[in-house]
Amino acid sequence: MIPETDLFATAFFLADHAVVENGKVYVNGGFWNNMQFAAFPVASTFSVVGVINVPWSEQNKQHRFQVVFTDLDGHQLAGEFGGEFTITPDPDADVGDPFLMPIAATANGFVFPGPGHYSAVLKIDGEELSRWGFRVSAAVPLGGAPGAPGGSGPADIPRL
Repeated sequence: MIPETDLFATAFFLADHAVVENGKVYVNGGFWNNMQFAAFPVASTFSVVGVINVPWSEQNKQHRFQVVFTDLDGHQLAGEFGGEFTITPDPDADVGDPFLMPIAATANGFVFPGPGHYSAVLKIDGEELSRWGFRVSAAVPLGGAPGAPGGSGPADIPRL
């Protein structure tokens, strides 16, 4: 086996809910890229999940991770999270074995100012490792306004 030399994101995505427990990520409603809301600005709650591959050469070193959110123009939105980690090799690991470092965090009441394209960005030690793009759009009532062309009002009910 050729040892890996770079940190990289094995996975990085959004989910309805996710937690890390006993070194595993438990995900509900993961891997989506579209959100709809009736009005803006809006506060939403969702989870961000990452699995970082830490090669043998980067273990026993302190690393900092950060997740930020940007709009289509690359402007950073308010709200981010991060932390530090140091991986100590498992005593049962072979020399050269990488370690998978799972992270999951809940964004509670994250505010989207309006519809648009956004990204969650994962950085390790200040360097972008991965990006997950998603769209936030305005929800349109099914069928449009009652009575309008294409609407769902009584005038639009087909007669048999």
